[in-house]
Amino acid sequence: MHPLLQRPMAALAGLALTATGLAAATAIVAAPPAAAVGTTYYVDCSAASNGSGSATSPWNTLTTVDATTFAPGDQILLKRGMTCKGVLHPLGSGAAGSPIVVDAYGTGTKPRVAGGGLPDAVRLHNQQYWELRNLDVTNHGATSANRRGVYITLQDLGTGSYYRVTNLTVHDVNGDNTKDLGGSAGIDFDVLGTTTPTRFNDVVIDGNTVYTVDRSGITMSTTWKCRASMGWDGCPSHVDNYSPWPGVAVRNNTVHDIGGDGIVMQYTQNGINEYNVAYDINMRSASNNAGIWVWNADGVTFQYNEAYRVRRPSGVNDGMAYDIDYGTSGTTFQYNYSHDNEGGMILFCGCGGASVNGVVRYNVSQNDKSRIIMAAGATNAAFYNNTVYLAPGSTTNILEEWSNASYITIANNIIDNQGTGGYSFDSASASHYTYVTNILFGNHPGGPSGQLTSDPLLTNPGSGGTGRGTVAGYKIAAGSPAIGAGRVMAHKGGKDFWGRTVPQRCAPDIGAHQRSTPNDSACTPPSLVSNGGFETGSLTPWTSWLGSTVVAGNARTGTYALQVGPGQSSAEQVITVAPNTTYTLSGWAKSLTPSEEVRIGVKDYGGTETYASVASSAYANGSVTFTTGPSSTTATIYCYKPAGNADAYCDDLSVS
Repeated sequence: MHPLLQRPMAALAGLALTATGLAAATAIVAAPPAAAVGTTYYVDCSAASNGSGSATSPWNTLTTVDATTFAPGDQILLKRGMTCKGVLHPLGSGAAGSPIVVDAYGTGTKPRVAGGGLPDAVRLHNQQYWELRNLDVTNHGATSANRRGVYITLQDLGTGSYYRVTNLTVHDVNGDNTKDLGGSAGIDFDVLGTTTPTRFNDVVIDGNTVYTVDRSGITMSTTWKCRASMGWDGCPSHVDNYSPWPGVAVRNNTVHDIGGDGIVMQYTQNGINEYNVAYDINMRSASNNAGIWVWNADGVTFQYNEAYRVRRPSGVNDGMAYDIDYGTSGTTFQYNYSHDNEGGMILFCGCGGASVNGVVRYNVSQNDKSRIIMAAGATNAAFYNNTVYLAPGSTTNILEEWSNASYITIANNIIDNQGTGGYSFDSASASHYTYVTNILFGNHPGGPSGQLTSDPLLTNPGSGGTGRGTVAGYKIAAGSPAIGAGRVMAHKGGKDFWGRTVPQRCAPDIGAHQRSTPNDSACTPPSLVSNGGFETGSLTPWTSWLGSTVVAGNARTGTYALQVGPGQSSAEQVITVAPNTTYTLSGWAKSLTPSEEVRIGVKDYGGTETYASVASSAYANGSVTFTTGPSSTTATIYCYKPAGNADAYCDDLSVS
């Protein structure tokens, strides 16, 4: 073992203050921490002898690297064009502004770290402020076993911060089929331990290529996962110990020839997954896997991704491009492309816990197989402004339901089905799906009524290839019936698949392409309330409590009104809203006994319940303004009569 090197003292940086011309400073802002002046170490495993770690006398074995505790600002540079065998597990941690960096030097191919069948080829444990760059990592053993390419773990540490895994090539890792904690993978972040709540913070996995890996391409797991929304999966004591990870970004990665899952986002809070490509996924695992998906995480956004050729082996339910799985809230899939996936485009899965407020918008699907939408227990989900194409000869269903009833709004989509597939429900819950202003062109056996069926005039359907830039054929042509025919949605996203602005007040175009450019300032924002005037003659989609009902007569406008009373009684509706957005609820109420109050109000929106009180024998307006919480995507509005002996009425409720 090479003796540890003495390291030079870092120079202290001075801080100069300059005058600004002000008579006196009102505040002093602390400067960011000065970067440590670290030492650079060189590694050339092709060198004949083990040197001092300098550029002219590099180390030639990972054993020396792994025996060294590095300091903030240090760099470990591996020579290009050579191979180091064993595990790269340097010690120590960097600091804020002074990470420890592992990188390449010289010319030629990336330096290779060959694990040779060890559990891990690159390893960090209870360390933070690290950057891993420009390495070729492989870990192939004589037989398949539990092993990984890059494995970064924390255990009973608290919060570990700042990890950058950039431009690695990870390949030929013949792991086993072990999933989740300690599973086999190309790149894996895991939290272990049970005594101190622990999490990762500020993780960026960027620009890596992962291929010929079993079981997962890029994944993450933790022992601090338990909460009710994930169905206490693996948590027999039902104790909530959930410790989510903030600041996780997975972008610009390509994963292919993966035995099981492609890229999985888990335990993250408001994470981002973008510009990734996953193909030839689930190649060797006969279990449920998907291309790019999320489990047990909140507020994750997936955008600008592509997934194709995900396999669905016989007897397996999954095999789709994308999946909003259980234990999730507020997931968004937008601007993604899926094609030729054996299990379909998207899975909404609440089958093991809760999957709520998932949104799939402005995506393109071409010739996905099995089914476009697989629904299994999602709540308050939305699938809108997507463009789907199925070629002649396709047997793909548009929607399949499995096991659990789902509640999904399907709106503003172009679904061009030149095949024979239809709609299939395993439970008596077809009425739980709300269809609004879709263009269902071609064949739609068993599909919903009341939708547009004319040719959407896609410019060149079926012409998409490999890459998000190949799908211009799914733009709509001039004269398309999709233009200006959509419904304004609460979650608009701001732009379409191609980056064109989506109107916020005017009716959008149907499908993933916003061709028209309406003047938003000239449009009145629509109400987010369904059946707010009760003119359907029924209460749906309102929920009655203690006898409220829709009656003919006593209407402010039209024919019908909501009747509450004579005693305590109400009707409620859950509406879809956007986070951090201000809305106005307005409605009209009257009571046959004018002294008996009627309340028009809102609750469960991320703020304090608020209402307007109306006490009048003639219709009078009540309105309230409310601002949704940072993660709120629904609100409950109501008409409520708290007490009394006379009937009362509400009509013309709206939220805008």
